[in-house]
Amino acid sequence: MTSPSNDDPAVTADRPFTDTRRFKVMRRVIDAGNPLVKALLRSRVPGPMGRSLLLLRFQGRKSNRWFETPVGYAREGDRVVMVTSPAYRWWHNLVGGADVAVRVAGTWYAARARLLFPDDPDYDGAVALQVRQRGPRMLAGFGLEVDTDGRLAPGARATAPEKAHLVLVELLGTIPAPPRP
Repeated sequence: MTSPSNDDPAVTADRPFTDTRRFKVMRRVIDAGNPLVKALLRSRVPGPMGRSLLLLRFQGRKSNRWFETPVGYAREGDRVVMVTSPAYRWWHNLVGGADVAVRVAGTWYAARARLLFPDDPDYDGAVALQVRQRGPRMLAGFGLEVDTDGRLAPGARATAPEKAHLVLVELLGTIPAPPRP
């Protein structure tokens, strides 16, 4: 699926893609397909999907239950950056940092994940990594204005958390596959 372009009439500075009917329909389709995507990402050969999606395993802060969700990512060495919409709820479990497991390109890793805010020293690097690996249109789909070098447009920093959440994951080492939640 492609990201919407800046000239898409559904995406404006006042109305990011995540607030459109198109996003809501897409979210229902994604939610319906998640069980199959999870099974493919858990398999020994995740295929081309494994190059753009990882499987994030985290513990619910209130329930203490374990959850798994597929998430798009950009990776550089032991640093992985994910972007999600505030419309999703899983990121709440990572505020303040959390120990997680991720399956990236067929390998499970123990990792530490944390939500990044615009005043975090790692924020600009995370945005730049996303742009280098996935292009500026992906972030534009969330309503974040960035240039081709991965810099936020002037004034965009203040409203960035309302449009997209960036999660930084630091890989700590490989682990055996954890039990399914």
